[in-house]
Amino acid sequence: MGETQSRRTIIRFIFTIVIAIWSVATIRYGFYVDENGLLAIYKGIYQGQRMFTDTWESLQTGGLLAYPLLALYYQVLQPLFAEFSINVGLVLYMRYCYLLIKALVAIYLYFALRQSGFEDNAFLASAFYFMFVIAWKDFSYKSYCDIAMILIVCFVFRYYENRKPIYAALMAVVACIAVLAYPTMIIMAVFLGIYWLVMAIRDEAPRSAFISYLLVCLVIGLAVVIYLQINSGWTNIIAQLPNLGDQDYDYPIYERFGRMMLSYLVFAGIAYLPIVIIRIWDKVRGVSEETERAMLTLYFLLFMAAVMLLRVESISTSRFIYGCLIVFFWFPYFMKEKDDSAYTRIGHYRNADGDTKHVLWTIFVFSIVAQLIWSISTNQEITVPGHMSLYVIIAMILIFTREETNNRGMVAILMLLAMFFNGIWVADSNGGFASVFEPMYYVTRGELKGIALPEDEYNINESVMNLLEENVTADDKLLVAFGSNCAGYLNSDAWQGTYSVYARTQVNTKLMDYYEINPDNMADYMLLDKANSKYESFVTNETGQYLLNLYTKEIAKDGDLVLLARE
Repeated sequence: MGETQSRRTIIRFIFTIVIAIWSVATIRYGFYVDENGLLAIYKGIYQGQRMFTDTWESLQTGGLLAYPLLALYYQVLQPLFAEFSINVGLVLYMRYCYLLIKALVAIYLYFALRQSGFEDNAFLASAFYFMFVIAWKDFSYKSYCDIAMILIVCFVFRYYENRKPIYAALMAVVACIAVLAYPTMIIMAVFLGIYWLVMAIRDEAPRSAFISYLLVCLVIGLAVVIYLQINSGWTNIIAQLPNLGDQDYDYPIYERFGRMMLSYLVFAGIAYLPIVIIRIWDKVRGVSEETERAMLTLYFLLFMAAVMLLRVESISTSRFIYGCLIVFFWFPYFMKEKDDSAYTRIGHYRNADGDTKHVLWTIFVFSIVAQLIWSISTNQEITVPGHMSLYVIIAMILIFTREETNNRGMVAILMLLAMFFNGIWVADSNGGFASVFEPMYYVTRGELKGIALPEDEYNINESVMNLLEENVTADDKLLVAFGSNCAGYLNSDAWQGTYSVYARTQVNTKLMDYYEINPDNMADYMLLDKANSKYESFVTNETGQYLLNLYTKEIAKDGDLVLLARE
C-alpha cells in the first residue's frame, strides 16, 4: 500500500511539473481582442478616468480589481524590466500574475477537498481547475468571476467541514469581487445572501453566518459608494448613468434569454439521449454497470470528436464548453438515489454522507444560478454562460473517481481535453483561435513585449507602435476607431478619448453623444485602420462621417494605418 502511494505521489509530482512548465511556456502565444480591450479599460481607470463619467463601459469597475497590479507594474516593475532588458510588457506581466493567482487558488481547492473527505479525488479536481481556460489566460470579467466562484465552492466545502461563520464572511468578499468584475453578478450576491438566510432559518447555520455575510457586503458596498463619490461625484454619475452600456444587442433581453434557454434545452436533449436509450435497453434486457459506463464514455468521446471536427482549422475552447455542458446535465442522473441493483448502481451515491451530498447539490445550484445570470447579460451564445458549468464538472470528477462509480475513463478524457485546450489552442485576433505550433513572431517593444503574434497581427502592432511613439504623448487624447485595434490604447500613455475602447464607431452614434456631454474628453488624434473589415461601413455611417469631417489632418501613415488630427 505504501509503495503504491509513493508511486502515485511521484506521478502526480511529475504531472504537476509538466503542466506548470507547459502553461508558462504557452502563455506567451496569441492576443485576443477582448483581452486587449479589457486591459485597456483597466488601464484607463488606472490613468485616472472617472468612473461612469469619463467612461460609460459597463465592465469598468473591474479596473478597481486590476489597479494594484497595474500600479505595481507601472511604478516598480516596468522601470526594472527596462533597466535589465527583461522582455516582459504589461500583457505578459498580467498573464503571469493571473497564472500565479490561479495556481494558488487551485492549491487552496486541493486542500479544501482533501479536508472534506475527497483525499483521493482532490488532486485531479484541482489540476483540472488549473488547466481549464476561462476564454483566455488573463484577468477579465470572466476570470475574476471564475476565481470568485471557485472560492465560493471551497468555502462551502470548508463550512460543512467545521461550521465556522467565517466562511460566510469570506464568501461575501469574493461575491463582491464578482460584482465589481461583472456588475450583473449582483444577482449572485443577493442569491448567496438568501442562501445563508435560509440556512440560518433551517438551523443549518448560525445566525451570525448570515449577519456576517450581510455586514461584509454592506461594508464593501459602502466603500465603493464613497470611492465613487470622491472619484466622480454621484451627481455626475446619476446624470450620465443612462448612457451606461452599449448598442451591441441585436435582440431585446427577453428574446436573447429565450434563445439561450432553447439552447440549454437542446443540450439537455443531447446529454440525455444515451441515458434514455440505456434505460430502455435496461428494461428490455438489462444493462450491466460496466456496459452503461462504457456507453456513456464512448458517447461523450464521439460527441467531442464531432464538435472538434466541425472546423478543424479553428478549434476554440467553446468546443470544450459544449462537452462540459453534456457532463453538467449528467449530474442529477449520477446523484440520483437508485435501488440497490447489480445493474443500476452507476448513479448510486448512497455511500456519501448527507453533508457531502448536500455540498455537491449546492454547487450544482450555484452553477445554475451563475449560468442564468450570464445568460441574461451576454449577447453571445451558450458557451459564455457555459463556462460556469466548470464547478459541476469538478464535482463530477469527484464522483467519477469514487469507488462506487469508478468511471476513470471519463476523468481521463476530461483531463486530456483540459490539457489540450490549455496548451495547444490559444485565442488570437478578433475572435479566432490558433495553434501554438503556427509560425509567430515575438514583439520586442511596447506593452505587448514578449507576446508571440501571427505575422499579420505582428505587423499591425508594429505600425501602431511606429505612429504612436513618434506623434502621440501622454498629454494628448487618443481615439482608436475600431475595437479590434485597441492595442493602441495599451501602447500609448495618452488619455483614452472615448466612452469605451470597444466603441463600435462603424455602427452606433454613442461616441457623438459622449463628445457632446464630455467635450473636454474629445480626442486630439484618431488612429484609423483602413484595412479593418469594419472600415467600409465606418465611412458610410453617421458616426464615421462625423469623425472623418472632424479629423481631417493626416499626421502620419504606416501601411494601412493612418493617424489623423483635428484641424
